[in-house]
Amino acid sequence: MSARTLNRHRRLICWMVAAGLALSPALAAEQKPGAKESKPAAPAQMSEQEIMAIYMKYATPGPEHEILKSWAGNWKVVSKSWMAPGEPQVSEGRVVRSVILGGRYLQDEYKANFMDQPFEGMGITGYDQYKKEYVSFWIDTMGTGFLIARGKMDAAGKVLTLTATYDDPATGEKKSLKEITRILDANKQVLEMWESRGGKEVKSMELTYTRE
Repeated sequence: MSARTLNRHRRLICWMVAAGLALSPALAAEQKPGAKESKPAAPAQMSEQEIMAIYMKYATPGPEHEILKSWAGNWKVVSKSWMAPGEPQVSEGRVVRSVILGGRYLQDEYKANFMDQPFEGMGITGYDQYKKEYVSFWIDTMGTGFLIARGKMDAAGKVLTLTATYDDPATGEKKSLKEITRILDANKQVLEMWESRGGKEVKSMELTYTRE
């Protein structure tokens, strides 16, 4: 796609968004008879150039994306998992981390053996410039669902904490999950997973990543 064609597409998207925002107050008033007339949304009063600048800023990777970019490469992973109190089950695997879509996202392709069975997983992690939060998306061969987690990085850029909820197919209940990634140095990370069990938060997994 040429730069001219891409620019036209962006302009079209911006005009569609601006048009939608401009119509929203009118539609809301029409749906609610007697409702007071509201002022048009601010973006409808902006010029095409101003709207374009906002979208370009939103689409441009920032320092948070640089942190994720530094994780790209091949990693060995030692996994410890606790299905119940006691000694963990230990397994090994490898993950290939790649920067995709112009540095906006980090993709994980994970392969291992878990419970004597082949295991594969894939994840996407990024930073949402609009919501100012990290977001991860995970799928694997142990289910058919999708896990979406959100959270923040500490000020030092060394600890990433994400939280999510998921449906437990065994009980039908919603459970909470916390993922804490500790960046020990450029070549080693530890990811802890904490889950709610019996009303308590317990560690269910610990994955140690070592760069190869």
